[in-house]
Amino acid sequence: MKHLPGDTIAAISTALGPGAVALVRLSGDRALQIADSVFRGGRPLADCPTHTVHHGRVVDRDGREVDEVLATVMLGPHTYTTEHMIEFGCHGGPIPARRVLAECLEAGARQARRGEFTERAYLGGRLDLIQAEAVADIVAAETPRGLEMALGQLEGGLSGLITELRTTLLSMRSETEAAIDFPEDVDARAAIEAIGPLSQSVRDQVDVLLENCAVGAAVRDGVSVALVGKPNVGKSSLMNALLMRDRSIVTSTPGTTRDAIEECLHIDGVPMRLVDTAGWRESADEAERAGVERARAAARGAALSVLVVDSSAPPDREDAAIAAALDPGATVVVANKVDLGRVAEAPDLAELFCGEESGSDPEVPLVIWVSALTGEGLRELRSILADASLGPSPSAEPLVSNLRHTVALRHVGECLRRVDALLDEQAPFELVGAELAEATAALGEITGETTPEEVLQHIFERFCVGK
Repeated sequence: MKHLPGDTIAAISTALGPGAVALVRLSGDRALQIADSVFRGGRPLADCPTHTVHHGRVVDRDGREVDEVLATVMLGPHTYTTEHMIEFGCHGGPIPARRVLAECLEAGARQARRGEFTERAYLGGRLDLIQAEAVADIVAAETPRGLEMALGQLEGGLSGLITELRTTLLSMRSETEAAIDFPEDVDARAAIEAIGPLSQSVRDQVDVLLENCAVGAAVRDGVSVALVGKPNVGKSSLMNALLMRDRSIVTSTPGTTRDAIEECLHIDGVPMRLVDTAGWRESADEAERAGVERARAAARGAALSVLVVDSSAPPDREDAAIAAALDPGATVVVANKVDLGRVAEAPDLAELFCGEESGSDPEVPLVIWVSALTGEGLRELRSILADASLGPSPSAEPLVSNLRHTVALRHVGECLRRVDALLDEQAPFELVGAELAEATAALGEITGETTPEEVLQHIFERFCVGK
């Protein structure tokens, strides 16, 4: 059972620093009483209708003015937290809001913890746990696409589907429990015929959600893209061209980049962490060797590698050695410097991913011909990077973007696969019921019905204070 706490909390809900306005928020049973003890306006806030705004001043214990404010009155349960809420709109900047908050705390409020307002919305039943986590994703969204996905989850699209799947599992459990408790009245074969198709249906829908997890995670968290290649092929120039500003040092001397240089880039709604790495080659220079090792580590940890080659010269053994260390399925080849003339051809680049002893057709990544100097091919490259980072287009909505949800759905899928095997073996219904109970609990953890307290605490600690 979820219970709202009895104390009243307060916090600054806007970013500290210079600004036009700042917001101090109170929520709890005594929000009106505490607000009235520090507010001086036309009439007490406790006598004001809900969802109305009132001009006045916040004063300290000696009656001295702290700040001129607008007080918004919101009476529970029709509020964000489902409790009584007061919001003081103060002048911007850290000092007015801090002084108003200090007076509220002095009058009996408690400083809110991280995410405690949204936690109370969850405890009050206004949001389920998926929707509560979506609030944090809305605040952290870096792109319009990420915001749209988080808003869809806040509106309940994913919650509705998870609840529907859980309801189906509960129906299946009732079938197994009837077969266990009343074996003389329930035909076992009929029970299996009733449970089997439902299990398959739920598993199919879970599999679709899992297939789209990579897309959701990429939109929410972004992907790491490593620019790799031998020295002097134009990796740093390409990074600067994609960013449309000078970030990496570019010279005619090979080996200029000695460290991994990381920068954020948004392409088609996908946040990317673009990493410019040192050119891969054997070197006696200790610093350059360290840079090459970091480049290899960046490629291993990246979701996508961009192998940059010089299109004005045929690919060589150094290019082939780098290609051999990359996953062709997670690599895009960029043939740079087409402004100098195109000597390398697609078959030459295909050979980079075909070992000398391989007699079969190699898996060849897509090749993009570009010039970091003139901009030729960069628009196509941006589109390709977004598509390659996301992987296959999602087969259905809603998208799952949260790792916690992904782990729980994988567990549900495993339980249902065991259910299908047990039904095929005509195993005791007690075993089937145990797997269904485990799968039901896993779905309940996603929406919050069965989520352990320590998990809830970890989730709301992700939020900022005041949200």
